[in-house]
Amino acid sequence: MAWERETQSTPTGLPKVAICVPHTGSATLEWMTTTYGPLRFVPVAWCVKNVFLGRGKPLAVQREMLTEDALNWGCTHVLFLDSDNVVETPADPNEALRLLLECNEPIVSALYRAKKTEGFTYCMWKEHPNEDLMYVIESYTGNWIQPDLVGMGFCLIKREVFEKVPKPWFKWDDPTPSEDFHFVKKARKAGYVVNVFTEVKSSHIGTLAVDTTGKVRTLRA
Repeated sequence: MAWERETQSTPTGLPKVAICVPHTGSATLEWMTTTYGPLRFVPVAWCVKNVFLGRGKPLAVQREMLTEDALNWGCTHVLFLDSDNVVETPADPNEALRLLLECNEPIVSALYRAKKTEGFTYCMWKEHPNEDLMYVIESYTGNWIQPDLVGMGFCLIKREVFEKVPKPWFKWDDPTPSEDFHFVKKARKAGYVVNVFTEVKSSHIGTLAVDTTGKVRTLRA
């Protein structure tokens, strides 16, 4: 089967979070152990979680179909989780999800590192007056950032956003670089602000290493 879905009863009043995982290729044991496993198998008292897995189709199509399944399930929020993205801080990904929920924003992303082997940059950008260009945000102060564009490695979105933003949410024919950029641009046109909460941090698997002192660094640092 191309799609997997699991349902569960919902205690009254709790948020219903659909954890949507678009997926191509293969997943690592690190991701399964540190991020997917706790989110999938460890219950929490403050929300109901349901996992929706996609595979075998282009990412834009997967995100579109996963969102439809999540809304049909009756979710209050969608958490997009990339299968190469691991939560660094806090160590418990369920606590990371709780912190994003407590932000109570329509769109809020973790701060996560771009997929690079040299240097640190983040998956958030400011638009250039020339719409074909973007500024990479390389540093920040404080714990609350409002960029123009973010990736969706670990991004929580309220149901209302999908109900207000016209479909298709992720499939596109214009020059936008990716399906998540396309969605964020449509959401901003609908009046939504994109937020990054820097107390929640994550990174791409394969771009970081830990030395003998326990310090996290890039592979070529």
